Amino acid sequence: MMTAETTRLGVSSLGVPRTATSIEWKIEPSAVGSRTLALSRQVLARLQFLLEDLGLVRVALTYVVVARSQAFINDVLESIDCFPNLVRTGGVHLMGATLCNRRVVVINLTGYLFLLSAADRLTSTLESAPEPAIRNVNYKIADRNISGLAHEWVHIARASANDGRVAPDEPAWVREGIAELLAGVARVLAFPARMDYVDFHVVRLRKFADWRRTCTEPLRRYRADSDLLAGCEYYLGTLAMEYLVARMGGLAKVITLFRRSAETLDFSRSFLATYGMTLENFETRMDFYLGGIAALPDP
Repeated sequence: MMTAETTRLGVSSLGVPRTATSIEWKIEPSAVGSRTLALSRQVLARLQFLLEDLGLVRVALTYVVVARSQAFINDVLESIDCFPNLVRTGGVHLMGATLCNRRVVVINLTGYLFLLSAADRLTSTLESAPEPAIRNVNYKIADRNISGLAHEWVHIARASANDGRVAPDEPAWVREGIAELLAGVARVLAFPARMDYVDFHVVRLRKFADWRRTCTEPLRRYRADSDLLAGCEYYLGTLAMEYLVARMGGLAKVITLFRRSAETLDFSRSFLATYGMTLENFETRMDFYLGGIAALPDP
């Protein structure tokens, strides 16, 4: 197997998050000096502090595999007895994913650096191509790239805090929306001089504006996992979860919803008990809200 750098998350300005000690890093040598990875790790540390404040603490051993090549990823996964089903991604690791009962995070830096649309394909040439300078990367892509690791950690921490229990009817827009939202908050906390939350909100609106011609279905249509979702569960889900946080009780209430749904394994019933309205009624409210955003002129 190829040699990996196995290390622990370094000390941040706030010290070391408790959950950092649960990570075993497997980093491909060609990715060790990545500026994108360095920034991603800063965002991850701030996310871990935030999640610890919310009571979402990951203590089980978690492997984080960061690579530029498919061969390295596959070799590491084989060495830790992780054999994921990659049918939906054509047999390759595209960008970020949580795998094998959420005990492994895979970050394919090549995918983050060079995949800009659904039509793009990974090649061996891209695996050895130099990392573009962040100052030359579109701000929306740069935001995506340095938030990807934190996004995947939200999935890991959420499941771990509830003993792996996630309600089977939890909508995809909720799952991906909260991961995007919390990763974005962590990004703001990590680099407050460069972006405040208003800036972050505008970035989300502009990301949505790019997708508004594709994400035309009512929010309820983005509940189930499907390749046909075209990423809309991420974009619309982030705005819907942001609405829940900003106008309907804050992050603490969202965490209450997740804990309640983990206990009942019934997300719809737990949503009603937490917010006093049905999930269907909330989705309808969001359709009007998101429709208003879609009507905005191009930025």
